[in-house]
Amino acid sequence: MVRPRTEIGTYGTIKTDQLTPTKWRARTRYRFQDGRLRQIERIAPSEAKATQRLKVALKTIEKEQRGSLKPSTSLRVLGQMFLDSRRDLKRSAGTLETYGYAVNVHIVPSIGSLSVAEATAERLQAFLTRIEQESGPGAAKNCRSALSGMMGLAVRNDAIQVNPVRSLERINHRKKRASKAIPYEDLQAFLTAVRADKRLTELDVPDLIEFMIASGLRVGEACALDITSVNFACKQITVEATAVRVAGQGVVRQTYPKTNKSHRTITIPDTAIALLKRRHKRLKEATTLLFPTLTMTLRDPSNTQRQIRERREQLGYPELSTHSLRKTTATLLDRAGLSATEIADYLGHENPSMTQDVYMNTVRGGNKAAKALEKQLTDPVSETHSSTNQSAE
Repeated sequence: MVRPRTEIGTYGTIKTDQLTPTKWRARTRYRFQDGRLRQIERIAPSEAKATQRLKVALKTIEKEQRGSLKPSTSLRVLGQMFLDSRRDLKRSAGTLETYGYAVNVHIVPSIGSLSVAEATAERLQAFLTRIEQESGPGAAKNCRSALSGMMGLAVRNDAIQVNPVRSLERINHRKKRASKAIPYEDLQAFLTAVRADKRLTELDVPDLIEFMIASGLRVGEACALDITSVNFACKQITVEATAVRVAGQGVVRQTYPKTNKSHRTITIPDTAIALLKRRHKRLKEATTLLFPTLTMTLRDPSNTQRQIRERREQLGYPELSTHSLRKTTATLLDRAGLSATEIADYLGHENPSMTQDVYMNTVRGGNKAAKALEKQLTDPVSETHSSTNQSAE
């Protein structure tokens, strides 16, 4: 009869033998995670002590093999292990802050005392439902994402067999009112109003708004733009950083943008190049940043968004946001006849297709986009009305 195979993480019969009148050996074979059986032995003055020492050693080995994550591990401990694992993977500061807030503010205070084994789908669903009711769908969605990562970590460490978050209901965001692009026929009047706004001028915001429309940069990308990222001879800028606020650090220049596709080199219109030259000449003695604060420090994207929100009623655009500026760029490029792929490339979007993501040259958004924007930003408005009338006919 074939003897049953020793399971991984277990050991066989403990055998003892007397080596000398005052020396006993206890030994057995332990099956490690790699599947191999290795002999473990301990020696003591008596048979009982040798056996006891061997059992203590086997418990230590068992603990090391299983790792520190067990079914009895609390979600409080698991949450910190999950956050540590995200830091090890060098996730962006914004992502870490979002996960950290979900874990420390919502998950740990509410269900942190539950063990991994007790974190059933039913209990987690009840928790997320309450968070959605009390703090909104955004907070619930962030908690769901963090819990998914936490329980996934538990699965990978054999503390549980199945991730219970997979069985939970999806959280549907209430749709926000979409940002609207500034109509082309109103664009010159809008820029004139921005330049004439006393408060925005005091905050040195008009140039930033004009540049964002001309370049399509995200507000964080524009705030982080440094002179070293500008090639005046080629009329190009390289988007390689973004400004983000990090808890405990303030606003920092994160040396990688939002996504892989966001890292791009684009050709920008002559008007935008002239604007950057003018700003560099004025600021070069104080900073290498091109859109700093009044104190020559890194501009906070959130503060910039707030400053624009506070003046949008006076500008005549009550729904204006920094995303409206980027959407305006996309609309101008679409109006000029660029394809969806060319526009996505210029703006640094991940889509429209993986093929373009893989095979597109790293210098993206060339002269065609720049010339189109230059024409759109400088052509008289009457052309638009003419085009509109012709298309209507």
